[in-house]
Amino acid sequence: MNYTHLGRTGLKVSRLCLGTMNFGDVTDEKTSARILDEALEAGINFIDTADVYGTEQSPDIQQGSGLSEEIIGRWLQQGGRRERIVLATKVYQPMGAGPNDRRLSAYHIRKACEDSLRRLKTDHIDVYQMHHIDRHTPWEEIWQAMELLVQQGKVLYIGSSNFAGWDIATAQSVATVRHFLGLVAEQSLYNLTARTVELELIPACRHFGLGLIPRSPLAGGLLGGVLKRWQAGAVPGPRLPV
Repeated sequence: MNYTHLGRTGLKVSRLCLGTMNFGDVTDEKTSARILDEALEAGINFIDTADVYGTEQSPDIQQGSGLSEEIIGRWLQQGGRRERIVLATKVYQPMGAGPNDRRLSAYHIRKACEDSLRRLKTDHIDVYQMHHIDRHTPWEEIWQAMELLVQQGKVLYIGSSNFAGWDIATAQSVATVRHFLGLVAEQSLYNLTARTVELELIPACRHFGLGLIPRSPLAGGLLGGVLKRWQAGAVPGPRLPV
């Protein structure tokens, strides 16, 4: 396995990152644990999840369950694994019915982090990612909340997901004024069928020293030959082509 620095940090992560969005709702816990074991054995040390992952995709379900984090937490409890991985999770999506159970207010960031730590059964998150830009919360409030988590040792690095290039520029300008490291990585949709990030996002990441974590590199299985297998009579899986 090849390893690289995550953005401009001293942290080294495997070139391959294991995403766990399907853990819980599509992939059962036993299979999820086997996938985690095999990834670790193959040298993958970068595990990505989110508080909202593990929720059945249904119009009737409007909030996350944290099931993916719980599965990873129980896997980590088996011993000797937490020290070998770089653990990333996310905050922003609805995790309750209350008006403050979502987005990036200082109130929600604090509570969401505590809940993720409990589900993951760990005392710190290596990379805490904002799952989406929040147009309703000022960056001064967001960074103040994140700085406190870093000072408390609950979070080591901050990342973003689904940000535009100008969102990164705005975030970093405020972080610089506060003498804070700010964002170290951005996670975005990037594959041969979705290359919009090449226009402005990737140049922004290069300029500000952010690592890029591409999600859905096989376009939900489309680039992995899923259509050919379906045409050959294979039973369709849970991922749909995009």
